[in-house]
Amino acid sequence: MARPLAAAGSKKTSSIIGQIVAGGHHSSYEDVEGLIISLGVIFALLLPGAMALQNMGFDDGVRSKNFLLLLCTQPAFRSYVVEVLSSPDTGDIGQHEAELFSWNVTLGGGKYLDTKAVLQGPASLWEWDGGSPESLYPCGTKTDIACTARAVHEHFEEWRTDAWALMHPDAPLWTDHLSAMNSFGMCAFMAGLLGSLMLYISLSLSAGREDSSGDALRKWNSVGFPLLFINLLVLLASIIVMLFANDAYSESQDPFFLRSGGRFGAYAKIALLAVFTPIVFLFIFGSVFGLVKSVRAFRSGGAAPGGGEAAGEGGAEAA
Repeated sequence: MARPLAAAGSKKTSSIIGQIVAGGHHSSYEDVEGLIISLGVIFALLLPGAMALQNMGFDDGVRSKNFLLLLCTQPAFRSYVVEVLSSPDTGDIGQHEAELFSWNVTLGGGKYLDTKAVLQGPASLWEWDGGSPESLYPCGTKTDIACTARAVHEHFEEWRTDAWALMHPDAPLWTDHLSAMNSFGMCAFMAGLLGSLMLYISLSLSAGREDSSGDALRKWNSVGFPLLFINLLVLLASIIVMLFANDAYSESQDPFFLRSGGRFGAYAKIALLAVFTPIVFLFIFGSVFGLVKSVRAFRSGGAAPGGGEAAGEGGAEAA
């Protein structure tokens, strides 16, 4: 019984897709041209933002997340931090007096946090050793770790972090995590923009506008309309990737993004999941539903575009 139902569902889905594609064949030249131009304009408007975000992916905020991520996942880096801050030799002899770092951070009310003890803590505290960039989320929710990283990073020279990371290329970095999303998003925007340009040139050079019978445009739509739909999917995917990249960048600028705990501590991610996603899916399903109903009505009527007016004119002439 399950197989006939599955076959019927598959056949129904194929029928709906076929109806949508057939409906695209009946689009006018102006409709297709307007869709291509609209997609191209949206790609062109969003591309500069993606390029700017990629260029901002190496500022001080992102590099501070590199420091926290290395602390969370690399025991050798934690030992290196303790070794450097325990030594009076800072490498700047002659510029100021050598001064040992104070490991005890005052928290008020007579409370102190021993940052050295945290850095040298057991494996049960640093349970993300060898982890990926995603380890930053659960690790950063530990208040002792977050406070230690903030206090220690202020006194640890940035070039030392860079030098250690260069000597350990397998260690994960937040800059790599952010740069990967930015690069894929920007390249997708650029490819979509060029795709829209190619489609527009192809449509302009075709005989779709001059051919009064509409055969030339229908032939072009049989190839161009699916490509236009693919370009729309590229646009949606690019926007989603860049929203995640923007979320990662916003988190790097905010030292408090994990105070609420868990993976959803940042408002950028909450907005993405609670606002953007439902609204986009609502319009996607609504648009597809409206298109399917329109195509079905057109199919059941058996008329060509403008068929109602043509029938009316024919009836008037017969009368």
